[in-house]
Amino acid sequence: MAYVRSKMLLSSELGRSSARPLPSLSPESVQSSPGTRRELEMLRSLNAYLLNEVAALKEREAEVLRLAERDGLTGLFNRRRMLELLDSAIAEAVQRGQCVGLLFIDLNGFKAINDEYGHAAGDKILTMAAMRIAARVRIGDFVCRYGGDEFVVVLPNVPDAAAVTRVADTVRERVALPYWLQGQEQHLTAAIGESLYPRDGTTAHELLDQADRAMYRLKARLARPMVSLGSNTPQQRLARRRNDHS
Repeated sequence: MAYVRSKMLLSSELGRSSARPLPSLSPESVQSSPGTRRELEMLRSLNAYLLNEVAALKEREAEVLRLAERDGLTGLFNRRRMLELLDSAIAEAVQRGQCVGLLFIDLNGFKAINDEYGHAAGDKILTMAAMRIAARVRIGDFVCRYGGDEFVVVLPNVPDAAAVTRVADTVRERVALPYWLQGQEQHLTAAIGESLYPRDGTTAHELLDQADRAMYRLKARLARPMVSLGSNTPQQRLARRRNDHS
């Protein structure tokens, strides 16, 4: 009888135990395990490392893209990027029936400064001139260093050639302001050739060629010596008088 009673009590207790729900695994209970805590810390460290690597890769990618389209000295657009921007400006002008202006700029007097003071001083002058050019163009225009002491300005959406000339005049005035180098006042002038789409060409290379030619024609005129009667020899003055009376 005692055996039967004990068996019935044991069966009843087992039934109640099987009816109870199993305890749930909370984050606290998981973190209570030393092995699990180590795994979580390793995952957190790995996640932080990957995030840093991704950020570093994005920074390097941005730097590569910047170097691919920017001049290393002045920070202006380089020649390759300038051609892309000019092509885009022309394509937009074709769709909207607009004009595109181009300035080809050469710095007169730069070579003498570079030869006398050295390349470091020349780089400083180029950087200052680049800043002055960029400060005098319109919002939406693109200033590029073409190479050496030459710069190109792309002027999208200009109404006419007169607007291109106005921008050229403001750039010319700004570049001509004095430069201070090692306590000495230096002077540069800007020879600027202009071209206009579609008047002077319909492609980027045609516009560049026309503006380049215009710039060199201007430099040739500026370099031509002025005729001064006072500087002529007596023989030259006598020959001129004879020609005047012949």
